[in-house]
Amino acid sequence: MKDLELRRKYFEMFERNELPFLECKRCGFRFYYPRIICPRCKSSDIELKVSSGLGKIFAMTRIHKKDGNIITYGIVELSEGFRMYSNIIEDENKKADINESVKVVFIEINKMKYPAFKVI
Repeated sequence: MKDLELRRKYFEMFERNELPFLECKRCGFRFYYPRIICPRCKSSDIELKVSSGLGKIFAMTRIHKKDGNIITYGIVELSEGFRMYSNIIEDENKKADINESVKVVFIEINKMKYPAFKVI
């Protein structure tokens, strides 16, 4: 699979509200960011899979903007074992914190869907 083809598949999956990840068939390493070779063993024998979208916040920060808005951003560790950077959506009743459970949601930006995580 070529790099551009893999990236296109990710965006197609986002449109279906699916969170993709990759698994190396040689060493079993799982990773999120689209790459055509395994970052651990350098094998090109990788498989595209769909995540459950459930995980926990591994690390996070809040960015306080001049307009008063707060953006929560962090690293989410998914139940399948891979980690990814993402926006974290909070509300008055569900504040984000380390080890809080989250689930993937898809937000639209410029008519394209992207994954984010909501505290559950």
